[in-house]
Amino acid sequence: MKESTKNILVLGSKPNSFLPDLKVDNIYSANGAAERASIYKKKYLNTPHTCCAGAFEFSGNENVRNRILQSNSDRIVTRMGKIQVPNDYKRKCKIECLSKKENWEFQKSFFQFKGLTLLAAEACYRREKFYETVIYFLKCIKQNRFQGMSTGFFAILLALKENPDANIIVSGIGMSGGAHFYSSERVKFRNYTPRSKVDRYLINRIDKRLKKRIFSMDKEFVDLADINYWNGSIF
Repeated sequence: MKESTKNILVLGSKPNSFLPDLKVDNIYSANGAAERASIYKKKYLNTPHTCCAGAFEFSGNENVRNRILQSNSDRIVTRMGKIQVPNDYKRKCKIECLSKKENWEFQKSFFQFKGLTLLAAEACYRREKFYETVIYFLKCIKQNRFQGMSTGFFAILLALKENPDANIIVSGIGMSGGAHFYSSERVKFRNYTPRSKVDRYLINRIDKRLKKRIFSMDKEFVDLADINYWNGSIF
């Protein structure tokens, strides 16, 4: 990792994940992992924080919404729709809402074959049985709702795009499925393995020059994505 380069932290919700004991220039978090940004900022004050969230997740999951709002982030970027936040929150936080089309256009810009790569990745979502894939695609077409990558992966790519010369240090994001560090009635028993299959397909198809800038302290993620291992101090 280049010492003279800016460092950006991207946070996910994988349980038992550590935080880097390092002053970073910006934080990006995914959904409820916004809470982990607050923990980091207790030690490293005034670090700018952008929270990435699915509009459906923000609006339909009170647990996630509360964690995001309580994090007092400087900016919220939502995917696939608009969100409503308290009026007093709007005065202190920048809200950016990407439409379904904008979400798709942003993602496809990272791949050589653009939307074709994203569609091929979506086919991995229910790959075990062909009829499940067909039903899933028909449902997405009907609802005009192809999500693409997970919000965690989206946060990594947003950090890469907005910080072209920075190291991206990732904590709490994996690509093998599993639970979140938090739970609620809605997410308590949910497993996001199908979406992680999409992520695994896509991470191996982004430019290798981008992957050289990604560092993770999660060895499993490092092996799956063929990225750099970060072994600095943690807390």
